[in-house]
Amino acid sequence: MALTAAIGLGLVLAPGAPNPSAGLASHDLIAEGAVAALAALDALSADVEDALDGARIASASVVSGDDRPTTHIDDAAGLAVAAEEVVPPVRSGVNDLAAVASAADPGVAPPPQPVAAGELASIGAQLRASVEAADRFFVIRRQATGLPGVLDRALAALDDGSLDEARTLVADARADHGAVVAWDSDQPTLPVWIETTDAMISGVEDIVEALEAGDAAAAERAGEDVFALADEAAQADRALRIALGEGGAGLLGPPLERLAATLRGIEATRSAIMELVRS
Repeated sequence: MALTAAIGLGLVLAPGAPNPSAGLASHDLIAEGAVAALAALDALSADVEDALDGARIASASVVSGDDRPTTHIDDAAGLAVAAEEVVPPVRSGVNDLAAVASAADPGVAPPPQPVAAGELASIGAQLRASVEAADRFFVIRRQATGLPGVLDRALAALDDGSLDEARTLVADARADHGAVVAWDSDQPTLPVWIETTDAMISGVEDIVEALEAGDAAAAERAGEDVFALADEAAQADRALRIALGEGGAGLLGPPLERLAATLRGIEATRSAIMELVRS
């Protein structure tokens, strides 16, 4: 019995034999590396979530904000660039953990890196590059949505006998309409608005011209034509809102998707690390 025990002990301690204490030490090192990597991931995730929230606020300000979106976009870009500072320690922590895990088991799959170096700085630059287009869109949106009100004021001025004021207002409406027509957009619903509002502006222009010529009957007929467009105007308004919503959202869509993809990458890395610890 003593001989058998001695042989067994010799097998355990012999060179090349499995060493339980070494396995425990490797597991401890993996657990320690996982804790450090997960802490860095948490910090990166929080920063990227802040940047994504900021980009969403910026996108909403482009689509429907009352103020120019420049400040919101700059804020979101700054958050994305600041998050880049957290990337090196995250990547280093993941690499260190992968090295420890590979030393313990050369066949183990290393956890993936959550984000490429420079990606968040690139997203920040992309956001800042969108400022000019977003600002132009803001102006066009204000012109388009405000146009019916300009025409209403022109008609009110005509009712009050203020022909000069009506003439100025309808000219403003025509200029705003021209700016929207010139908008480089492929939104399929926009032509509906363009055609209807063009007819409405033309109708008010006809009223002004008729009154300037002293032709009350022609002015009345033109007025009837304008008011007959009421149903089409409602449809045009819906078409415009769809076009503006889709067009505005598309301006910041790419950086928003890149930030969301970064968060997905962080979660994939987190899941891989947890699986490594459990194995």
